[in-house]
Amino acid sequence: MLPIIQNLAEDSEYLVRYCMVEQMPHLSMFFSESKEYLGHLTQKFILPLLVSTLNDTNSQVRKTCHAALLVLVEQNLVEISDIDKLVCPAIFNVIQVASAEDQRAEAVTLLCRISPLLGRDITLRHFLEEYICLCNDASMQIRKICASSFGEMCSVVGGDVVEKELLLHLQRMCSDDLWGVRKACAEVFTVVASCVSMQTKWYTLSPLFVTLLRDESRWVRLAAYQNLGQFIATFHEENEKGSEMSNDESSGLLDETPDIAKQTEPAVPDLVSELVDQETTRPNEEETEDVGHPANNHQQRSDLDESVKNEILSEDLQRPPKPPPSPWSGAVLPTELTELLSGLQVEEQKEVSPTKYMFVEELSNGQLIWREPIAELEVEKELERVYKKLGEGSLVEGTIPGCDNDLFHHTNLTPLSTSPLPPQPPYTPKSQQSVCQNVIPQDLLDHYLWMVDPSHSESGDTEMARYCAFTLPAVALTLGKDHWDYLKELFKILEGDMQWKVRKTLASSLHELGALLGDEVVNSQLVQSFVWFFKDLDEVRIGALQHLMEFFKLLNPERRKYVLPKLREFLRLDNERNWRFRLELVEQLIAIIGYCDQNDISDHIYPLILSLLKDKVWTVRFSAVTALSSILKATHPELRTITLMDIKTEIAISQKWYLRQSYPKICEEILNSDSIGLEQFCEYAMHPALRLRWDRVPNVRIALAHLVTSKFMNNPYFSSPINQHYIELQETISLLKADEDRDVRYYFNRNDPDENAKEIFDSSKEGMNSD
Repeated sequence: MLPIIQNLAEDSEYLVRYCMVEQMPHLSMFFSESKEYLGHLTQKFILPLLVSTLNDTNSQVRKTCHAALLVLVEQNLVEISDIDKLVCPAIFNVIQVASAEDQRAEAVTLLCRISPLLGRDITLRHFLEEYICLCNDASMQIRKICASSFGEMCSVVGGDVVEKELLLHLQRMCSDDLWGVRKACAEVFTVVASCVSMQTKWYTLSPLFVTLLRDESRWVRLAAYQNLGQFIATFHEENEKGSEMSNDESSGLLDETPDIAKQTEPAVPDLVSELVDQETTRPNEEETEDVGHPANNHQQRSDLDESVKNEILSEDLQRPPKPPPSPWSGAVLPTELTELLSGLQVEEQKEVSPTKYMFVEELSNGQLIWREPIAELEVEKELERVYKKLGEGSLVEGTIPGCDNDLFHHTNLTPLSTSPLPPQPPYTPKSQQSVCQNVIPQDLLDHYLWMVDPSHSESGDTEMARYCAFTLPAVALTLGKDHWDYLKELFKILEGDMQWKVRKTLASSLHELGALLGDEVVNSQLVQSFVWFFKDLDEVRIGALQHLMEFFKLLNPERRKYVLPKLREFLRLDNERNWRFRLELVEQLIAIIGYCDQNDISDHIYPLILSLLKDKVWTVRFSAVTALSSILKATHPELRTITLMDIKTEIAISQKWYLRQSYPKICEEILNSDSIGLEQFCEYAMHPALRLRWDRVPNVRIALAHLVTSKFMNNPYFSSPINQHYIELQETISLLKADEDRDVRYYFNRNDPDENAKEIFDSSKEGMNSD
């Protein structure tokens, strides 16, 4: 068989090769089942065959080969030493020799995915050096793959290696010309942060992450903000250590005002897809050009401009973040330039304003004003006129601090329109003015608070608030309840957000916030928000309802009495067909019964259950029956009597047959749970049930027949002649045994197989005669 398999794996038709390679893991598993006789064939036959397929001309075959190799390693079907000797050199050979970029990219993906499976030793010995070289590869596709897998590589090699060797390359990739690489870096920061020390998080990763939050590309900023809350949560691991940092150590981070976020760039989709999940294509020309990067938009920029930019960036990455000084601060500006900049909105190239009016900053006095946009042609003409004067030396040398003055005398200066003026500063709550925290870098917290700024909705970043709401419990846990004042106003803004998805996310996490913040905050603040969500849309209310019990148990008795009357809001639905909502309500009511006293149960929970017992959907009614048994157990005898009388009136003698059908099920559940005594049951519940023998609906009589045969006939208390309902029970049994409906008679004949067979035969014969 092996020569035949070898020939098929080398067939000229790629579909044949694809199908055969796909079977290699299954074949290896078959060999492992007979390890004594066939186990060696995986090493001698399957592994070399897969290695040779790494160079296949078809992308689909190569990807199937990569998946097969990963399965072999995950299932321990091959020895690690064999991978070390055979597979690793073959992967390196493809990366170094292959001319096709997509083939190299697939090999790099395999390298990054197989490293965590092989362990730290092999990764350090074979992969780390090659991986570092690939992080600096000329191909943007290779660099993006390395950036996407940076977190996994850090998890494998450990914190020491990360801090000594890998962080330097992460800093470089965070300033890569391709926005897709920078976006991939933002997505792995949380994993990287979990591998390094707290000091590295504070003084290296935090400033680096802030640069991504202020990136020129809208997509990079969105990815960074999406992962901001998770990155902040990594500071919780050594929270105590962080809180003990001296003011001298943390003053450079805590007292800084975050840089103002960059304006959004044109919406350009990420064209580089996952290489393993779909066909790898050559990089699109539009993608290789970094749209949001000014260096690619202006090819005429001089080497001097580029060197100054890199020097400033490298300086910024080596120290805690500080707001960059305005390039015009302290400078003697010409009058014409001052007048131009005071009324001019500087935009990114190709940017279109979403509104008629623009929000601008008047640099001459720092005031913010509104105005209509100036035509682009007029802007360019005015800038050219001003640049000519700047080039003639009208700007005094040595008056621009922190900048190379020779740059401003260069004749090929980049137009100001490529470097947007920062928009309004991040949202900062008033409560911050009286509270000081040193748990996390203040710059990160300021950017997190800014995620609810209304400007995001205006620019199209509508998901920003949802990212903020989703990570709010993690950030609150990291800060601790002593610093809840930082997040209080943020919480209120999220609570009133116009998007229901944001409110649902918040409603679903209130119980988590309550557990973190303690009784005082829960009973004084969060309970109001929790009750407010009861009146929201169904999509929002379900988030609060699903965690009703978890939040309810955090409340003190007084606040529980405040919440219980509000539960009736859940019976008012936007869509009455949403029966699963009512089913969830029943299950939550069952859960909170144990936290309520008898009066609260009778006044608030019992009316809800009685209403749900009459629901149109059987599943809801069935669940409400269980809740009724729990109520009868938890209340005093007088309330039990009232409950049984209400059930008789509302259900047993109801005009709706599906409610009458539910009554035998209620009786059965009461007897199964022993929620009331048999005497009380006979007095108030047995007679209404036996009366259903005269019901005109067969389904009701079927339910009664099941109750009689399963509970009444098998219980000596009910079948004894001394029982007050004995005669009525015997009449019911006789009547149901002779019922015209065969399904009713089935329950009385199921213990008599001959009688059942006779009925089936007779009914079949009647059917044949009628035919």
